[in-house]
Amino acid sequence: MRKSIFIIFTVFVINISMADDSELPTHEQALKLVEAAWKSTPISIDVTYYLTEKDYTKTEENIRQFYEELFDSEYGMDEDLSSEMLERKETDIRMNIDHDLAEQQQGGKKIKYRVRGDGKSYRVDRVYGSPGITIRNSLKGIAQEEFIPEKKIDENTSFEETFIETPVVANGYELYEYYHKNKIALAQKIKSSRTAIEDRKISNILKIPYASILQTQLGTQKNNLATEPYDINEPKIKQLCSGTLKNIAVKIKPDINEPEAKDRIEISLYNDEKKEFLTSLLICAKDDYSKVYYSQTPNPATNNPPILTRTCSNFDSQGIPHNVTDVQYDGKGNVLLSENYHIEEIRLNIPIPKEVFEFNPPDDYLITDNRLPEAQRQLAKIESLKKRTKDKNSGRRLEALIRLMEYLKDDPAQLGEVATSMLNDERPDIQKLAAVILKRIDSKKEEE
Repeated sequence: MRKSIFIIFTVFVINISMADDSELPTHEQALKLVEAAWKSTPISIDVTYYLTEKDYTKTEENIRQFYEELFDSEYGMDEDLSSEMLERKETDIRMNIDHDLAEQQQGGKKIKYRVRGDGKSYRVDRVYGSPGITIRNSLKGIAQEEFIPEKKIDENTSFEETFIETPVVANGYELYEYYHKNKIALAQKIKSSRTAIEDRKISNILKIPYASILQTQLGTQKNNLATEPYDINEPKIKQLCSGTLKNIAVKIKPDINEPEAKDRIEISLYNDEKKEFLTSLLICAKDDYSKVYYSQTPNPATNNPPILTRTCSNFDSQGIPHNVTDVQYDGKGNVLLSENYHIEEIRLNIPIPKEVFEFNPPDDYLITDNRLPEAQRQLAKIESLKKRTKDKNSGRRLEALIRLMEYLKDDPAQLGEVATSMLNDERPDIQKLAAVILKRIDSKKEEE
């Protein structure tokens, strides 16, 4: 998961200009900066994009630790397992380690997203790519190798997972999850939104970096309420241009590489030692400061090197970059995480049909609705499993029959009906299991 970086700027009042007069913004430049900072947030969004993520902190050791903990919860602790299950567990761990290492070597994790949100409800559809990898099996002492080809993701790749969050009348949200490959759907109530994180990632790309800082320093808060937005403060803009504005200074000069097309903007916040200040950098289109080609956030402790950079390109007519690279660094300038976004399509302020955010799984999905009372949830699960016994996929049919053995253990009549319907299944082990179930039911009847 992406590591979040929180930077708290401690600002102190200073009545001294710390900007070179020749680099102070003109009134026209200040207005362009204000216009970019106050650019309106879209009411709704529908965006499809690709993310390539490379985590430079991952080592084989910590990857193994992650999967050992994961499979401990799935298989159980080693001391409780047979030698065969221990071997199977280690094979699963090794396969996942090899996958993650191959992913790093082949350029990082690749994910395709479609995010839709209307400010209240959010829907995220996603599918993961996979590197080409040779896996090694050693079950039952037999060493085997199998090459699994690369799974590429493009405009024709179907999404495999869906997550929807929508607010409910009472506090909290309802979360709907779909796992399309296995035809599984879940619904539950949660206290806070998680899916909206993906929407916020794109929302941060749509606005200029440090917009909230500029609004704080160049605006006046309505009614002094934290929930209210800031209004533009004209006197503060004039002070910014003269270098007399408290707490903040801005320097603007032509970019050294493309002086005719871009401006270099330095935004400095003063600390209590006057000579030291935190300076963030933007490289913007000269005619539109909302087009930010490059930005960097300095290390708050040293003001250098940066701890976060963003590089943008391929802006569309709305001023939205379609290629974005975020890089996070440690305090010594070493790369921690690189994220490359390629936006395939984006539409803003469009109506999104309400059914996009509804829980409406197909009939052949195995449904778990945790919003229902326990008894009702149990009945719904049984009906869903009975439908699954007729699934085209024989593995799902077998799984459904096995689970119904547990759910209907106190209802032999209903379990017997299900088993009888599967006696002629095309898969031999399903036929055999159905016959075993019926034999056990008959034996219990005789005992009674």
